[in-house]
Parts: sequence; C-alpha cells; structure tokens
Amino acid sequence: MQGNYLRNIERELQQIVNMLLLNGTLTECPGLVHGKMGITVFFFHYAKYTGDNLFADYAMDVISEMLNQIHVNSPADYEKGIAGIGIGIDYLIRNNFLDVDDDICEDFDQRMVRAVMYDPWQDFSQYSGLTGSGRYWITRLRYQEPSKQARECLLRIITLINDNLPEISITEQTDVFCFLHDLHRISGFESCVGILEKCQGKWDLQFSDSSRSFSRLSNSTISNIIRTYQYSWYFNTLLRDKIDIALKNIPTLNLEETPTGMGLLTGYAGEGMLRLTVLNKTHKSWMLLL
Repeated sequence: MQGNYLRNIERELQQIVNMLLLNGTLTECPGLVHGKMGITVFFFHYAKYTGDNLFADYAMDVISEMLNQIHVNSPADYEKGIAGIGIGIDYLIRNNFLDVDDDICEDFDQRMVRAVMYDPWQDFSQYSGLTGSGRYWITRLRYQEPSKQARECLLRIITLINDNLPEISITEQTDVFCFLHDLHRISGFESCVGILEKCQGKWDLQFSDSSRSFSRLSNSTISNIIRTYQYSWYFNTLLRDKIDIALKNIPTLNLEETPTGMGLLTGYAGEGMLRLTVLNKTHKSWMLLL
C-alpha cells in the first residue's frame, strides 16, 4: 500500500514538472507566493532530487525572465512583489542552490527603502503590508553594505507597530507576532521583547483552525499543512503527528480541476514541493516562506 502511494506521488511529480516546464517562463506574476520566484524554488529542489542539472538551468531561465520584469516602480509587497522575491533569492542562497558573486538584491534596496520610509503603508500584514517588507530587511542584515539601511527600516517598522498596537486588526496580529518573534533574536532589536509581551497580553494568539489564524493562507491542502507547521514553529506546539498524517493523505492531483495557478501557495509549484516533502527529499522549512 505504501509503495503504491509513493509511486503515485512520483507520477504526480512528473505531471507537475511537465505543467511547470510548459508554463513557468510564461507565468505573468514574478512573485514568490503566486509566480516565477516560487517556481524556481521548486525546480532547484527538484534538480537536487533527480540529480539532473537541466532543471536547475531551467530555474535560472525563470529567474532571468523574472528579473527582466522588475523595474524601479515594481510593487514592493511580499505576495507578488520585490519583498517576496528578495526573500526567495535569499532562501536559494542559504540553501546552496544559488552561488553568486554579486549581491542580486542590491538593486531592490532603493525600492524597499521607499516602501518603508516614504510610501503610504496599507497595513501590517505579511503579504501586502509592513511585516512583509520587514522580512525582506531581516535578510539584508546579513550583508555589510545594506545592513545600515536594513536597521533603519526595521526600527521604523517596530515604531509603527508599537504606536499602532491597539488598532492592529485580528487578521494582522499573527503576522505581526511572528515578525517580532523572528526579529527579537537579532542583536540590536531587544526592544521587541517588550512589544511581544504586550501582544501576548492583549491578543488571543493560540493554535486554532479558525480563519482568523494565518488568514493570509487560502483554504487548501497546502495552506492547511503550512498553517499547522507555522504554528508548530512559532508557538512551540507539538503538531508533528498532525503534519505527518496530513502529508500521508494528500489528495490525488487532478490536472483538470486543481491547482489553478503555478505558484507556491495554490499552484503547481506548491503541489510539487508538498510531494517532495512527502518523499523526504526536502525539509519542511520551505513552508516558512509562506
């Protein structure tokens, strides 16, 4: 039974690869969550799984197409814009998929400074708001040249969170908490501890299957598993058994019905990453990208 299940997973992976090879460079959105950046994440992992560098070459082609789309006024958001793209590139570098001499994200920094310091900000959510921009700047702290700008932008976001704490909506609270949770571990941002304590005192942040928790994720197999993993990560909740059970019971891929896109969250790239995870060919940490 288990052998048949795994063979079916491998067949579905091949179907996913075929769909992404046909549509990857044609995908309109350049972003991490729904577009080209997410597709490259899958293909680098798939190249490692198969040992075939042609898939890594294809991922590089998709990155090239993606970079050609970006300009000085590109959207800065995490979901479809530069913040998520920068996070995706940083993920590939940290996982040794990309070996680059130049700082690819250097050209993004000016746009991301403007997003935090000068542009009207929409909210504190990760996908469309300031915590998504903040996550971009956390990755930039590791680079000497942009680290000063990164600290200035991150301190600006912390100040705005603290000043607007009572008005932060329920749908944004988890994103804010997780952002502060990651930031307070970094030297120079110890002030986040006090704000985190305020959040824990005022907000009902605990594991729930309700829509108020990680509401940025859609209602799909991928998002349900990711939501569970994220709670396990951020709230020290022991949910490994629940995640493993879900991974062993992912629905059969129906190419005529789902998924509707190509990206990581609701598309073929995410379905592919999910199946590589079932095969134990990648760590679940990719889920933190979403």
